[in-house]
Amino acid sequence: MTFLLWIPASFARWIRLKIYQYEVTFAVYMLTPTEKFIFNSLLLTLISMIITAIYVYLPDHIRSIYGHLYYYWAGERPFISSALPSISSVFRETGTQTLEVMYETAKNNAAAATDTIREL
Repeated sequence: MTFLLWIPASFARWIRLKIYQYEVTFAVYMLTPTEKFIFNSLLLTLISMIITAIYVYLPDHIRSIYGHLYYYWAGERPFISSALPSISSVFRETGTQTLEVMYETAKNNAAAATDTIREL
């Protein structure tokens, strides 16, 4: 039973320690209450803007990077950028397929060049 009473006290002590570390690290303990309020408000605003930007823009940025990686690996652009194939399917399917396509393209180009030379 005393263990259940110990948990909230331990948590409160941990919170007080973190507040103390924050105030000492950023020298907030030297500020007046008004300055503390302004500093904490600016810090909270900045952190909330960064988290919002990460939530809004990071998925699209990662999708764009993945599209570039897919293009460099497979040699073609995906048809629908929002429905890119999974990374495992790209490595499994296009690893050998790209070599086959390159071989067929080279063979066709060589045949076309040979036909052009024969016509001259």
